[in-house]
Amino acid sequence: MKKYILFAAAIAMASASFAQCVLTYTNNALIKGDNILTKDIQFVEPGNAGPNQIWDYSKISIDGNSSSNQVLSNPTAELKGVSEYNALLNEGGREFYMNVTSDGIIEKGYTAKDIALVYSDPVLKMIYPFAFGQIFTDKYAGSASIMGISKAELAGDITVTADAFGTLILPDVTLANTLRVKTEKTGLEVNPCSSSVVRIVRYSWYAPGYRYPVLVLSTTESKTGIKEPVITKSAFLNVQQNANAVTVTSFTDPQSLAADEFAVSVYPNPFSDRFSFNYFLRKQMPVNIALYDVNGKLISIIRQADIQAEGIHTGEIEAGQLSLTPGMYYLKFTFKDKVVMKKVVKL
Repeated sequence: MKKYILFAAAIAMASASFAQCVLTYTNNALIKGDNILTKDIQFVEPGNAGPNQIWDYSKISIDGNSSSNQVLSNPTAELKGVSEYNALLNEGGREFYMNVTSDGIIEKGYTAKDIALVYSDPVLKMIYPFAFGQIFTDKYAGSASIMGISKAELAGDITVTADAFGTLILPDVTLANTLRVKTEKTGLEVNPCSSSVVRIVRYSWYAPGYRYPVLVLSTTESKTGIKEPVITKSAFLNVQQNANAVTVTSFTDPQSLAADEFAVSVYPNPFSDRFSFNYFLRKQMPVNIALYDVNGKLISIIRQADIQAEGIHTGEIEAGQLSLTPGMYYLKFTFKDKVVMKKVVKL
């Protein structure tokens, strides 16, 4: 049985603050026969960790190259020494042997053009359910056969963290309540001629209604002996999925501003002493922000209608300064002539 360390310190906070995306076996496990189409994009920085982030990748360029990754029913080539697998993922020229259960995903080995790798201590890739604030670590070990002749031994560790959630702004769609998963995998490979240290850091964004990540950013650093490390970066989009996704955070006005013009978040919610808000404007426009009680009575004008520049804007409201008592309130954002109402709860 795999042994791993699991931390879940922030789960209670996360579930109280937003309708988060939680990865589950039912919604996110590999399905045999799926053809996962991706488009290569320019690499961008992954941005900050934490709650209620706004990742604006609306201007990234797509280079036109597409890839097709498949979840196979049968392997194209047998991998001796691997048993108890029930899923095969053909990705980037490699065929990964997986055991997928309601508890998570374990990688047992993989084959490539000239390589066959079998893990004696497999890699724990995911646990279900998995939500913001959770983190697990695992160690792995195995051996690889290169062109059926030489052999290499490898060992390392992996850390997987659901380190952020928020709004993901892409060129053609804006997705609310996305969960970002950070995977750090470090390994030492020893063969008869040399040794190499490889570190892979991958960020994957999952959105409600999408089975597979919609955005992936990956950096690989490989260092052999005393040579300078070789760093490669890659990025791809996968929004062409059969999805029933949530686009932009909750709007109550049917005439609310189009999804491609802004995004709004309020956190924490519920709150005790204070709460923060941020919003993204795709273009310059007048913005007015006001706070109302549950009966619709105006409590305070937080921001008078003034012209705001394109980009991300933030603010904070102190409960003590406005003499807010426990209960429900509404924060009204007016973007030019369009309205968004955000419900907030004072504990």
